[in-house]
Amino acid sequence: MGLSGVINSASRRIKRRMADQDKSENARAEADVAPLQQRFPSLGRYAEQAPAIAKRFENDYLDYLTRVGHPNHAASLELIATLWLLAEDSGARRIIDLGSGFTSFILRTYAAEHPGVEVWSVDDSAEWLERTRGWLGEKGVSTTHLYTWDNLMAQGRHDFDLVLHDMGMMDTRARCLQQAVDLARDGGLVILDDVHMADYRDHVAKTLEGRTLWSLKRFTRDPITRYAWLLAR
Repeated sequence: MGLSGVINSASRRIKRRMADQDKSENARAEADVAPLQQRFPSLGRYAEQAPAIAKRFENDYLDYLTRVGHPNHAASLELIATLWLLAEDSGARRIIDLGSGFTSFILRTYAAEHPGVEVWSVDDSAEWLERTRGWLGEKGVSTTHLYTWDNLMAQGRHDFDLVLHDMGMMDTRARCLQQAVDLARDGGLVILDDVHMADYRDHVAKTLEGRTLWSLKRFTRDPITRYAWLLAR
């Protein structure tokens, strides 16, 4: 077999492996729909509720993408809707957003409408955190509890009801995964975005083996194929 034959053979093996992974993940996602909807009733009404949430924040999202973030990096409207519904269903009072940006605006809007809810926003980039602070101020929501990752870690453990882990590049996210999970209290929820990336998904599965993990693919898959998993501690 010549070089081109070796390359083609390797390419076919990779494609088969990816196809097998997709089939496995799709099956997992479908199997997880019923238990998710049983535990979180709003997900059973997702088809009716999510479009209204997305529509409500559509102009803010366009403003964010135009002046601050990038469509490939900003959280999707699908994730935003799911995040809002899970916060309501779980009755989360202390929420932390790892990876500041549009989700920080959404969660701080949520907190303004749900008295007693506290939101923290964290980023591994001090520069990006300040961009978030400025945009949040422009939008008229709270700018308290904004921290760099290093500052957060220096403060010790915090027991949050809901954690969104969407911080930094994928190597950073993988490296901080266990610490991010540990921020949630016993019984708390952790949303792990971008598990469409196979290497990261494998890392999450290996690191959190034995934990209760659900695929949110049915609810959070966006036009560029991104989606999230949910960990219940």
